[in-house]
Amino acid sequence: MSHPQANLLALFAGGELPWWMRWRLRRHLGVCQTCRREVEGYRRAAAWFRQAAAELPADFDWERAAAEMRANIQLGLEAGECVSAPGRAPAALRWRVAAALASIAVVVVGGWWLHMPHPKAPRPEAPLVESTSDGIQVRESEGSLALLNPRAAPVMVFASAEGAMTARFVDEETGLVTVNNVYVE
Repeated sequence: MSHPQANLLALFAGGELPWWMRWRLRRHLGVCQTCRREVEGYRRAAAWFRQAAAELPADFDWERAAAEMRANIQLGLEAGECVSAPGRAPAALRWRVAAALASIAVVVVGGWWLHMPHPKAPRPEAPLVESTSDGIQVRESEGSLALLNPRAAPVMVFASAEGAMTARFVDEETGLVTVNNVYVE
């Protein structure tokens, strides 16, 4: 069984919870003796504080008391920092510093490598595929190849970015269609 948090039990004891949370806590308190004892302890502490507040003089300066408490808390925190032993940096901080340094090193080495002169291998001239009124022609630096259809008129020519070309020719005398597909590798 999971118990409600202590702050919820304290708010229940003071009657400061919304009705649906009071209903849920009331159901839990009906079966849990430990939480019932804790709520009773909060109620007794609240009654003691009300009695102690009634015994204070009528002209008690709450603002001054609050300021003194804040000052005492601040003084205690500062004193605790003075006497505490210096600790090492948390492991998460060391990991982040290492990751940042590694990232900077990657950027520096990458920039150096990209600006370093690289020998370029001679690239052969890429073949050129073109469509003419007589057919499809493939040209390279060493020579060319042509698929000719002299008596035909081109009907459709398709070219792709991968170096392929398709042409459809219709023979004017016979009406036959010739399809030429050329692929360059």
